[in-house]
Amino acid sequence: MLTTLKVASWNDASRMALIQSLVEHRTFIIDDSIFSRTGDKVFFNQHFYSDKPPILAILASPIYFVLYRLGISLASQEWLAYYLITLLSIGILSALGLAVFRKIIKDFCLASDEWSDLVTFIVGTGTLLLPYSLLFNNHAPSGVLILIGFYFLLDFRRTVKLKQAVYAGLVFSLAGGIDITQFLFLPFVFILFAIRSLKAGLTFAIACLPIIALYLFLNLHTSGSFLPPAMNASLWDYPGSAFGPENLSALAKHDSIANVLFYAFHMLIGNRGLLSHTPLLLLAILGLGATFKANWRFRYKTEYICLLFVCLLYVGIYIYKSINYSGWAYGVRWFVSPIFFLCLSIAWLENAVRSSRLMRLFFVGLTCLSILISLIGTYKPFTPLPYVDADSKGRLHPVNTIVVGAHLIMQDLYNPSIPDRSKRELFLGARLIIGTVAIYSLFFKLMKNLSPLPHKD
Repeated sequence: MLTTLKVASWNDASRMALIQSLVEHRTFIIDDSIFSRTGDKVFFNQHFYSDKPPILAILASPIYFVLYRLGISLASQEWLAYYLITLLSIGILSALGLAVFRKIIKDFCLASDEWSDLVTFIVGTGTLLLPYSLLFNNHAPSGVLILIGFYFLLDFRRTVKLKQAVYAGLVFSLAGGIDITQFLFLPFVFILFAIRSLKAGLTFAIACLPIIALYLFLNLHTSGSFLPPAMNASLWDYPGSAFGPENLSALAKHDSIANVLFYAFHMLIGNRGLLSHTPLLLLAILGLGATFKANWRFRYKTEYICLLFVCLLYVGIYIYKSINYSGWAYGVRWFVSPIFFLCLSIAWLENAVRSSRLMRLFFVGLTCLSILISLIGTYKPFTPLPYVDADSKGRLHPVNTIVVGAHLIMQDLYNPSIPDRSKRELFLGARLIIGTVAIYSLFFKLMKNLSPLPHKD
């Protein structure tokens, strides 16, 4: 069983347990799954259930059903089954997100083909989207769905077709069904549709109802309450439970304003920081400043500013309502969801990068650093860490996961007992080396294709 937890972290194991149970046992109960020892589970009606929203596992179950029929099972070929389930669900959805991201940059930000290709590539390889597209988690899929919903919102402005409101309602609500915090977008998007057309606003709201109803029904079926399991402390009250009111993100509280500020520092720019793990966001800040300086020539600024505010609100809620830096994750896994949106303003740096030699050098250097940090995160993104060392004032000291990740790579690289390594570690090492060469080669090729304008400096 310990080898099981090496392949699938607690975060992954809970969802794998549900997928296995749905396909092999036709139940939401995970008692008989090989992943049943995961700490991410709740106890209801004398049985264990995954604490994660079930919709993502339900959507991925047909993939495992086919694999299971082909003789590839989580019980006998765990690592291969996990890899294929993730590739054919999270991987494909992330690729779709990148395609939609490029389309938004090209069609609505009016960027050139060369710049659209380059920005899409660096967002896919230089952010936390890269390591978390290799894991079965809900953060990358929910972020992709929010981006697709944003595309339909913008397309409604362009075409004024009600079907775009229907599509937006379905994908925005599905994002919430996969990750409850994404429901935060619904009232804001409703207002954006309604101020253009009340009929469109109502259409959007009605389109949201089926997924919301399904989400509530599944909560009731698996936990006896419409509340998500993470907000129901009684479900975690069982012998050996890893969580309780004092450490559940939805229920835990900071002791003081000083603790909140300390936590915010490490969540944003410190050891687990969004900015320290994704330096590419500095380019996004510059892009935002560039378009503001140009008097917001972006036609869809109302929609963009509104949803950017929601993304920042989303980040703020996690800072205020959580206390564990997203657990054993690389960086802060929760911040993968808004990453597409936070990086969108890089689209407005095209002229600056093309025309300024200094800006071009800064762009290349910062992007290379961001890609390196993301590649480090692909090796072992979920690793048990001593991340809650507290000082005399009770403040948490999270370790720097970039340092931890680099240490694990170097440790395995210089391990003399190569024959003793697991097949998984050999695969991860080979993937890291091949991926690094391929990504940097493609990046410099795309930069070469970006012809410069007359230099300003």
